[in-house]
Amino acid sequence: MKIGKGTVILIAIVIYFIVFAFINIDKEKEINKDILDKVIFVNDGTYDKKNDGKLVVVSGKIEYDSLVSFLELSEKFGAIKIQREVQDYIKNEDKDGYEWKERKEPLTNDGNYLKQIVSEEKVSRIMIGDFELDKKGKALLPTDKYYAKQEVIGELSSTGLYYTNDPEEENIKEGDMRLTYKYYNLEKHPYLSVLAIQKGHSFVPYKYDKKHSVYQVFTSQVSNKVKLEEELNKNVKKTTKGKFLFIIMIVGIGIFFIVDNKKKA
Repeated sequence: MKIGKGTVILIAIVIYFIVFAFINIDKEKEINKDILDKVIFVNDGTYDKKNDGKLVVVSGKIEYDSLVSFLELSEKFGAIKIQREVQDYIKNEDKDGYEWKERKEPLTNDGNYLKQIVSEEKVSRIMIGDFELDKKGKALLPTDKYYAKQEVIGELSSTGLYYTNDPEEENIKEGDMRLTYKYYNLEKHPYLSVLAIQKGHSFVPYKYDKKHSVYQVFTSQVSNKVKLEEELNKNVKKTTKGKFLFIIMIVGIGIFFIVDNKKKA
């Protein structure tokens, strides 16, 4: 049976990505072994100058200066990090039809609050014992819980996940908008652990080599090597799954084009 040129190219691409995936996974395992050999555990969040410049895991209960919210929300709830995404339903400039587009600048300054708000993130000052989480660490905090308790915001109604002019999205028209709120679930994750280099009362990434650095935030108490190894292994599994799902997607796209080209031939 003659193998077509397209099939040969697809096989070559898949082999390349499989080899590349195994190289990356092995590298991650190598870095994890190095981490477990060097890391120092600071379980009570107490600053020790002797650990400056060393790889540490600082863990403890989250402390914060205030809870965060947005003015249009009727209540302040238990969030130390909240993200608001604002989208407008506008005409697509490149092709026919309309699309939801994120709003990063106010539409007007005529006093209409809903026309002025933009996508934004608010994060409070977050401490773990004597250590303060820096900008990079805050960015790693997951916002995995949706807020939609309030039934109405201005003229917008709640769908359960976001607020929009038309909750059923059956009568969307140009100029409609929707709001989505996601936040860090402090009730579910009251503890943090940071894996990084200790720098004073904060952190910087651990530079393994010129290409690889490590700075991780875990939403749990990682207080010993066993727990840290469990978390690192979870990351390896996620990496493995992600890379092979990508390979499967490449195979699927390749097969589609090969079949499509044969039909047209």
